[in-house]
Amino acid sequence: MAADFPPTDEHIIALFQQRSEDAIESTYQKYGGLLFQLAWNILENYEDAEECVNDTCLVAWNDAADVRPGSLKSWLCRIVRNEAIDRVRHRASKKRGDGSVNVLLDELAFCLPSDKDTARELELRELASAISAYLRGQPQDRRTVFIQRYYFASTASDIAVEQGMTPEAVRQLLYRMRQELKEHLQSEGYRDDELEF
Repeated sequence: MAADFPPTDEHIIALFQQRSEDAIESTYQKYGGLLFQLAWNILENYEDAEECVNDTCLVAWNDAADVRPGSLKSWLCRIVRNEAIDRVRHRASKKRGDGSVNVLLDELAFCLPSDKDTARELELRELASAISAYLRGQPQDRRTVFIQRYYFASTASDIAVEQGMTPEAVRQLLYRMRQELKEHLQSEGYRDDELEF
């Protein structure tokens, strides 16, 4: 499939649903770089990041016939992110290291409910909804910084370059946002004893 421009999401989804091999090539053409960067940010290993992108395309191939993602980009990013995090967990189960994903989770741990006795799926959805509500209330630049750090696993230095800030300013903004998120979750009914400090 030689095209001078990336195919549309609708076209790629249709190719997946038709089980066309062009679906994989079109996905790489349009989103390969983004998916690799996201996997790299989490894994910091070229081969593992490449395998995550390949695994993402396989998952998309297997699931696209049944799934109609609202946003192909978001759907693919969620898949590659989950694949990368699974690899980090697998590594950690083999040897206890200082994985960057653990650092990200540690940064947010004090303002998120503990997993000691959460009623799994429903409570996680409610939590995701509360976090989304907080982020929707933020100006675009703040929301972008938060998502770059905690979804795309970008470093403070990378975010600073992209946003025209200093790394210290990024770290301070993220600290303030974590504090605000904690207050928001408390206002949504999460008690102090449900939040880890």
